[in-house]
Amino acid sequence: MKRRLCLLAVLLFSATMLSGSVFAQPRPEDPGIVRLRYATIVVPNYDEALRWYTDVLGFQKVEEGSFKVEGGSFKVGEGSSVGGQRWLVVAPRGQKDFGIVLELAQPLSPDDAIRDYKNRIGKETRWVFEVKDCHRFYELLSKRGVKFPETPVDQPWGVTEAQFEDLYGNVFVVKSPRPTTSGVKH
Repeated sequence: MKRRLCLLAVLLFSATMLSGSVFAQPRPEDPGIVRLRYATIVVPNYDEALRWYTDVLGFQKVEEGSFKVEGGSFKVGEGSSVGGQRWLVVAPRGQKDFGIVLELAQPLSPDDAIRDYKNRIGKETRWVFEVKDCHRFYELLSKRGVKFPETPVDQPWGVTEAQFEDLYGNVFVVKSPRPTTSGVKH
């Protein structure tokens, strides 16, 4: 009886080990998401939103710049609130890892795929994930059937960005630093 119990225990243990090694699903390769970097909030007015987030919530402005889109490419430092866009990021005081991008409710360019910005105010945020390598992320997730409305683009401000959709059509941005010509990463 003791021998049968030992044999049964060995068989059950062997079957468990065999099923774990033979039938185990291979883990998909990690696409390299490092952290959530930004969430974008569509606002009707930059200055009004900036005042509210800083004066009411006590956030601080952590990034600001301007850009303009011409012929499908971005020109940094050439925008203004009239005819261009501001890059405006706020965050809780002392927060260095995450920021909220305040995005004006208007298309970036005449061929902007996003429509109806004004109806988006108060209804959504756009998240920005930082990844190790945006091109690698794109290649890996494209093979998994993920739709990319914007493939990786090397931006003049030193990052590579792409946009992907989840299965419901929500848009997410991924960005990675890219080497400059001197080999130093931003």
